[in-house]
Amino acid sequence: MGSEHPQESRQTDPDRQRRESSGGDSRSGDGSGADGVSNEQRGRGHVSGEASQVSVDDLFELLAHPGNRYALAYLVRTDGVVPLDELVESVIERGGTPDGITTADFRDQIATRLVHSNLPKLDDAGLADYDASEKTVRSTEATAVAVPYLELAMEQFSPD
Repeated sequence: MGSEHPQESRQTDPDRQRRESSGGDSRSGDGSGADGVSNEQRGRGHVSGEASQVSVDDLFELLAHPGNRYALAYLVRTDGVVPLDELVESVIERGGTPDGITTADFRDQIATRLVHSNLPKLDDAGLADYDASEKTVRSTEATAVAVPYLELAMEQFSPD
């Protein structure tokens, strides 16, 4: 999948050219991260937890997907390690099985999506600790950062 921005517009961006010519080092004091991207460009801020900073844009992008909301909501309510199968069942229970598909087929789809997409992204953001080899997941200290937004999203998208 390609970039959302044409190559020409990226090359003519004066801020980008300045960063590239200055090296974009995080020690330069210009607010750029190690990758040369400023916090403003990255998402206009971060939501801070004790152990992690999650960009606001990343958090909302993750919460835009029902599977992520359901998984995080379950992790917030559960202490300790959660087996993947238990998390899959909670996502199915919360979201319900769509018409035209068996519960078994839907379970396989949810498990596949969690394993290959949702959980790695939540892990990368620091919102969950996913152990693919053990097939377990647990909340992190940073999971608490998402709780107010998660509660709002769950209210908005509640099937009730």
